[in-house]
Amino acid sequence: MRIRQHSGFCLAFAIAAIFTLALYFHTARIQSGVNKDHNKSDQSAYIDSAIAAYETSFHDTGDRVRMPMFQWLMALFYSPELTEADFFELGKVINTYLSGLILCLLGAMFVRRFSLLYAVYATLSIAFLTFAIKAPWFQTEILLYGIFAAAFIRAVDVLRIPTVWRHGLEVGALLALAHFTKAVGLLFLLSYLAALFVQWLASFALSGKRGSAAVKQIGWRLLCHAVAFFLAFVVVLSPYLAESYQRFGMPFYNASNTFYVWYDSWQDAKHGTKAAGDREHYPDLPPEQIPSLSKYLREHTLADILDRFSTGTRRMSERACLDTRYRYEYGFCSQVGLGLLAMMILAPWIALRTPTRELAAAAGLITFVVLVHLSNSLANVWYFYIVSSGPRGILVLLVPLFWTLGLLLHSQVGYALRLRLFSFQVRLYAAVMAMLSITLIYEIYQTVTHRAYVMWGGK
Repeated sequence: MRIRQHSGFCLAFAIAAIFTLALYFHTARIQSGVNKDHNKSDQSAYIDSAIAAYETSFHDTGDRVRMPMFQWLMALFYSPELTEADFFELGKVINTYLSGLILCLLGAMFVRRFSLLYAVYATLSIAFLTFAIKAPWFQTEILLYGIFAAAFIRAVDVLRIPTVWRHGLEVGALLALAHFTKAVGLLFLLSYLAALFVQWLASFALSGKRGSAAVKQIGWRLLCHAVAFFLAFVVVLSPYLAESYQRFGMPFYNASNTFYVWYDSWQDAKHGTKAAGDREHYPDLPPEQIPSLSKYLREHTLADILDRFSTGTRRMSERACLDTRYRYEYGFCSQVGLGLLAMMILAPWIALRTPTRELAAAAGLITFVVLVHLSNSLANVWYFYIVSSGPRGILVLLVPLFWTLGLLLHSQVGYALRLRLFSFQVRLYAAVMAMLSITLIYEIYQTVTHRAYVMWGGK
């Protein structure tokens, strides 16, 4: 009897999964009809880079604004018989199917780690509130979101017991692939190394014996782990880094991260290092005209910096969440807002009810999760101040956010936590999932029936 029930459940789940996947591809096809012009939203630049990669047998590594991974992938499907318009349409289809593959892999990761209810919720949120809108575009973001999520999830798993050096190699290699897709790896790298250092401090504090052999052994293991992680990251990227150093004098040279972020407007950037050829060589400008962190701090006050953060945050929120005409408004905003609210409630409760020793043991993991989300959020709102295009940069944090929420909801304290409503008691997990699920159904309906027809998902 149990076997029959189990088989029936598996069959029903498979049918629901197939139907959902069909609805996802249908939604992406609708959005594809909105994306008709390959000259918009920097798609033509990606197309030109992919063709250049094909024609140079993958020796062309791009202009140091866009990293080459996505273009190299698309070059595998290019042939000289294709017109630019044909290649554009083919690229949209390939990216859509790639998004479906990434979603299946992410869904499997969520199912393996969390309850089936939460795994289904998170996968549907990622699929319909972001991927379905961004998939039919000739852009790198879908590939980036998938690889960055894999690096984050693996890092979270490893940081629970970061003592095996080969695990550092795995995280470093995944991060290198994410960075080769888009230049987002350095903040992650610094966050991870900081987490390992905090992990060592925590082990030192927990030991109670400053010179104990156990603490020294843990320290050496963490050091080997950090070295393996950093070496894997650098070695995987070494050909690209060496070329960057040869052409631009800096291994991690990237025009956006090196120069543009320190301008006050995009017009300043266009007439500054961009006009001086920063995509072909190091800009031919006097040193005092080269933007940098030190130069920015000399010329701006603390009030200017705070205003930039607040203005960037407001502009990004307006573009991503408050455009009621659906041209840019994403459905993820309600889920992110409710998820953050749930985390703000859960995190203090979990911290208060977790023994100090267990909390200290998880210090590295907590440090990493907080730093990754905080540093990337601040970097994106900082850059949004001058570009004001769309939230595609900060969307790299969507999967990590759902993973973090899942960890809190499924922790021993969080899963058992109950709320009292008048004379009733309800598990916080059930209340949060009910709230998230109801609002998700509404957002998916809006995406399938309205957003997919009118949104400009390339921004």
